[in-house]
Amino acid sequence: MNPSFEDVPVRSHMDDAHIEWRHGKPDYHVINELYQRERSKTHKPDSLEKTVENLVKTFEMEISHKMNPQEWKSVAYDVFKMQINGGKCFSADELADIGSYNALLADAPLYKASEETFESSHNDFRGAFSGGFAWEVLEVISGPPVVTFTWRHWAKWNGPYKGVSPSGERVEMIGCAIATVNENLQMEELKVYYDPNPILATLLKLNTGTDEGATGCPFHKSMK
Repeated sequence: MNPSFEDVPVRSHMDDAHIEWRHGKPDYHVINELYQRERSKTHKPDSLEKTVENLVKTFEMEISHKMNPQEWKSVAYDVFKMQINGGKCFSADELADIGSYNALLADAPLYKASEETFESSHNDFRGAFSGGFAWEVLEVISGPPVVTFTWRHWAKWNGPYKGVSPSGERVEMIGCAIATVNENLQMEELKVYYDPNPILATLLKLNTGTDEGATGCPFHKSMK
């Protein structure tokens, strides 16, 4: 497949004036190339799947790189909350403080979120996946205002993780999410369901009993 310009993910609101970036405006060239090269789905530019995919990519960009959560345009700041696997609900302010990794892995037994900061968590995973940690929407099951969708997240483990040397293998996870959006397609609530333990066990070189650290989404299985 030869990717075209229209295949490039659209992360909106990166050129707004007066953005307070954490470490300067991010460059997504490398991760976009990984996404285009290894994605399993090719959604039409005007499809609901592509709209949802770009919204979540914009959210990831904002939570990871914009200091002030009131500048996040992908969420309705005053009411937004994110919940992982039925656990604690995080506000936009809390996510800006602890970072996406610490929220997503808050209840994972192989990860100690209480001992991590925003910076330490991002440094660990960016170092382990220096070639990019790509993300795609697999299927949109229901449309707005309550959007239910499945997703895939993958990378090549090519850098050390907490002192553990990389194996060079590809790690992958599959999950699902439910996003409630308003009329401006801003998320008011995001519920994410997935199992982070196989990929963490792979990074720690524990016996996972799975192939390449891949895992499915038990919530999605229960819907079939």
